[in-house]
Amino acid sequence: MAGKKHLLIFSLAYQPFIGGAEVAVKEIADRLPDYDSDLLTVNLDRRQKAAEKIGAVSVYRLNSPKYFFPLAACRLAVKLHQKNKYDAIWSIMANQAGLAAALFKRCFPRVPWLLTLQEGDDLNSLAYRLRLLAPRWFGVFKSADQIQVISNYLSAWARRMGATAPISVVPNGVDVSNFQVLASSFQLKDNENKIIITTSRLVKKNGVDTLIEAMQFLPNNVRLQILGTGPKERSLRKLVSRLNLDGRIKFFGQVSPNEIPNYLASADIFVRPARSEGLGNSFLEAMAAGVPIVGTPVGGIPDFLHDPQWQGESLPFGKDSPLGQTGWFCEVGNPKSVAEKISFILDPSNFNLVNEVITKARKVVTEKYHWHQISIQIGHIFEKLIAKNEKNR
Repeated sequence: MAGKKHLLIFSLAYQPFIGGAEVAVKEIADRLPDYDSDLLTVNLDRRQKAAEKIGAVSVYRLNSPKYFFPLAACRLAVKLHQKNKYDAIWSIMANQAGLAAALFKRCFPRVPWLLTLQEGDDLNSLAYRLRLLAPRWFGVFKSADQIQVISNYLSAWARRMGATAPISVVPNGVDVSNFQVLASSFQLKDNENKIIITTSRLVKKNGVDTLIEAMQFLPNNVRLQILGTGPKERSLRKLVSRLNLDGRIKFFGQVSPNEIPNYLASADIFVRPARSEGLGNSFLEAMAAGVPIVGTPVGGIPDFLHDPQWQGESLPFGKDSPLGQTGWFCEVGNPKSVAEKISFILDPSNFNLVNEVITKARKVVTEKYHWHQISIQIGHIFEKLIAKNEKNR
């Protein structure tokens, strides 16, 4: 490209309020040297700067409530467009950010629009809420020029929601270099505590309650570390007390992403018995750190977690997975199933198999889920969108 292109990003949340989607935007935008990026978001706690530069992204925070973000963001975007003449727009998720992009697209139909889907909640509930928020004329799915999804699961959902544009499956990733020195052979030491770790928002979909209940069926030397906060924290703490597990389960609250590798380095197993999941960055981080993973066969998790021994519902690759085994599946909402998988991994007689799975899992992350590779793929999508738009002028 000759000269820098201008990219406008709509994201309902952004740093310091981060989840998988927000991490993805920053990691990718920082690796797009041919673009100057402006990002519009909500000032969620009204305490952040109205405008600041974070990495390669100029961030504009609006004090409007979430439900009014589409109108407020579109109004500001129109003003910014008069100055910057954006070459493309990028909206993150089919929420108010997608509605803001749809409004902007109605004003400037020639500016190509990439809609990224990162949804991890139950998709039936999301579809219902979207219909309440967006009358048909907004056309979030139908108006986008290109859709990028982080899993095959979300690709199928986009089509069900009426998407007609080309769809590209480009997953989220991991900065593998953060975990290189931490990856080592799986070790089991007698008479020492075994650390189970989960890093997630404390919401119903992530199944932390199932994991807590599973601790009843495990030996006393198995301890659980819960990293993250969320609306279910109070009820989860009550559950721990009711099951008399206070001495074995510790809540660490919100932990900086930069500190996650250190916690993973001291953990024996990563577990998230999710009820729904768009992809699951935390799984990928654990795989990169050389920690065996236990998850459920829901959403986008089967894209990277393969368990040939799984006897449950059919999965995209089944027993003939080209990736080999990368982890263990447990049943959704079944604490005993979770405990059985943890016990299998901790059983010394399975030591060699566990090490083989860890090695394969880290190889998969390194080859398929590195941010550098992913940013190149996203960059190519923008290049094609912009080139097609310029050709049609």
